[in-house]
Amino acid sequence: MNKMSYPLDQDDGPPLPCILIPAYKPDQKLLDLIGALRQLCFTRIILVDDGSGDPYAGLFKQAGARGCVVLRHAVNLGKGRALKTGINEAMNRGLADRGIITADADGQHSPSDILKIAGQMEQTPEDLVLGIRHFTGPVPWSNRLGNAITRTVFSLIHGEKVYDTQTGLRGLPTAELPLFLGLSGERYEYEMNMLLAARPNHIRIVDVPIETIYIEGNRSSHFRVLQDSVMIYALIFKYILSSILSFIVDYGLFIIMTISFPGQLLASVVVARSISSFFNFMLNRNLVFRQREAPAKAAAGYYLLVIAIMAANYGLIRLLTGPLNLDVYLAKVIADIILYYVGFRIQRDFIFRRHQPKAWSAR
Repeated sequence: MNKMSYPLDQDDGPPLPCILIPAYKPDQKLLDLIGALRQLCFTRIILVDDGSGDPYAGLFKQAGARGCVVLRHAVNLGKGRALKTGINEAMNRGLADRGIITADADGQHSPSDILKIAGQMEQTPEDLVLGIRHFTGPVPWSNRLGNAITRTVFSLIHGEKVYDTQTGLRGLPTAELPLFLGLSGERYEYEMNMLLAARPNHIRIVDVPIETIYIEGNRSSHFRVLQDSVMIYALIFKYILSSILSFIVDYGLFIIMTISFPGQLLASVVVARSISSFFNFMLNRNLVFRQREAPAKAAAGYYLLVIAIMAANYGLIRLLTGPLNLDVYLAKVIADIILYYVGFRIQRDFIFRRHQPKAWSAR
């Protein structure tokens, strides 16, 4: 990564948050945004040229002459990587003591809305602030539909209601920058990963309404509809992959046990759940919740939950096969479906809840 460094003006009084703008093949709208931000007294602006190439060097040079820090990727590495490059630079330069505001380079975020994000960050400096669009006016149908689907799935799986999951206008709190910098994701899925990391790390999400701006049908966007959508949804659906695989193991073992040992319902439930629970624990810890700290504590809490759900599972099967006279295999499926959501919520909110150390803070 090449780096061009320019002096930053420092006005009297406390500085506003650092502005971070990832840019790939930008146009005049980027320079217009920089000029407007400078007029609003944003004196700390970092641009990441994400492999735009030599034809755009002149534009970035003009941005540097206006007081921006300009970082350059030799090739296009994706928006997520560009954001992490900028966050790292802001931390190293000591420019993130008031947090970082990320904005897009294509004119979709107005200077007044960016100022609104800064105002909210001043009021709630520990929160992740999102500039939320409500998609009014002439919005491309693909954007409206895509955000609606992502919003619904995110809410069902993660338990957080975020109206605009794909917004690029965000206020990142200083204390959480080490966490955000360490998240996976190189393209647009990185922004979804930020949202997924909020709840388990006790980061409150605050919404700030902003204007919905789509210029020329959003033609300047570099979002790849198919590839980037797959990567975003893959991040979400890993939350249910663990349960599907564990259910297959559990149900298969249950069938084998009931056929091999007729009339031993309790033993079948215990053996099937004991084996599948270990499989589920390893998937949830390493794939879903990605917890690395205090594995013994997490395991103890998880197996207490397993015992409770095992008892509930057995009780429900007996109820469904006894008074309700259902087939035992159908009863098993119904019991598992009822208990799945309860178990998931307890794991997410208590057992695999991470306590991220606030390792770096300028406040």
